Amino acid sequence: MDTDGLPKEQLLVDRPTAMRMLGVRDPRTVDKLVRNGRITGFTACGRWYFNRASIEAFARGE
Repeated sequence: MDTDGLPKEQLLVDRPTAMRMLGVRDPRTVDKLVRNGRITGFTACGRWYFNRASIEAFARGE
């Protein structure tokens, strides 16, 4: 397990997990980050999924 409680091999995270990893409360913030190309995300079956590595990189300031 990693420090955030997710297995290292988990490549995608859902919106609540992404919000927790980024420390934000408003889901629109995550949507804005995707629209601006700061993190990678996509929808499947009506749910958002985000690339874990892009969220970690953004959180580190990269």
